[in-house]
Parts: sequence; structure tokens; C-alpha cells
Amino acid sequence: MIDGIGKSATDFAADTILLFVDGQVTCEGDEEAVFACLRRVMERDILDVKRLKTVRTVSKVEPISGSASKDGTLLVGLDDFASKDDVGGTVEDSIYKQHLYQLLEKDEPELFELVFAVCDMNALTPKEIAEAIGTTPSDVQNRKKRLRTFVAKNTLLRTTLKASV
Repeated sequence: MIDGIGKSATDFAADTILLFVDGQVTCEGDEEAVFACLRRVMERDILDVKRLKTVRTVSKVEPISGSASKDGTLLVGLDDFASKDDVGGTVEDSIYKQHLYQLLEKDEPELFELVFAVCDMNALTPKEIAEAIGTTPSDVQNRKKRLRTFVAKNTLLRTTLKASV
């Protein structure tokens, strides 16, 4: 059995192939059985992505303004959009993070590790978080549930909303 928690279909397929090549995956049949299974996983992933609303509604924007299309018309680029520096939001986020760290450091050191891995180490998937804090992806999922409960009990979200109004 291969652990697929927190992995994309591409990561799962790559890990499976590596384990199969190393002889760590036992499969009844031959390599065609493994490839048939991976093909099914990838096909389902592609269909799931195609069903997403964002795929149907998102338009691509060139990173540099002044790029021309094939017919010669200028395309809109990222440089053409006004940038917005939200200093107030950045300060508010920083205060919220400090407050959360203070509460978690005393009461919930395991949850503190989770928040630190996400906020300061940029670990985003359960697998990345688990590697950063030295635990399993399923433990990370449990800690995320506990964190949601902790935030709700301590009314941390209401504090942020009141400060922003």
C-alpha cells in the first residue's frame, strides 16, 4: 500500500513508479497492471481538474505588458494592473499571527509547530508539513482539526474582524 495522503495525482504516480522500480511495491501481475492503475488515477485527476469552475472561467494574462498576439494586437499583462500595497492588512496579519503564537506556545505546543511550519517555513501540503515537524500526514490532518477548534473556542477570528471594521 502506498501513502497518498496530501499528494497530487502526479506526485502519487511518480512516487509509485519510483517505489515499483526499487522493488518496494509488490503487484500481482506485471508492470502493465501498475501502469493501468496509474493511468486511471491520472485520468480521474484530469477529469476533476476539467470540472473545476476556475478552469472554465480563468483567462490567462501575460506577465509582461506590451506582448503582442499572433494577429498583432497588444495583450494585457500583469504590469498593466495597479499594484496595491495593503500595509494595514499586513500589520493586522502580523498582529494576528503573534497573538496566535502566544496562545499556542503555552497551551498547545503541537499546534504551535503546525502553525509555525505553515506560516514561517512555507510548508503547505500535509506531506510538507509532516516533514517539517517530524510527524505523519494523518497526524497533521488531526492537528489541523484541533487548530480549527482552538481558533473557534478562543474567538480569534472575531477579534480580527472587529479590528478590521
